[in-house]
Amino acid sequence: MTALKTRESIPNMVFYIMSDQPDCCPKCQTRLDFVEEIMIDDAHVFVKFCDECQREVLIVED
Repeated sequence: MTALKTRESIPNMVFYIMSDQPDCCPKCQTRLDFVEEIMIDDAHVFVKFCDECQREVLIVED
């Protein structure tokens, strides 16, 4: 089993829910690049990055 990196939960942290469609930035709608999978509060979180906005987007499975 692979050990995932963990991060502390930040108050007001926003998680987006994964869908069947390609993951896109909620701000500019550019496709996101996969960075890593981490654990936050015992949940698997996919960290994706928007090159256009230069920001991380955190995505969880429903």
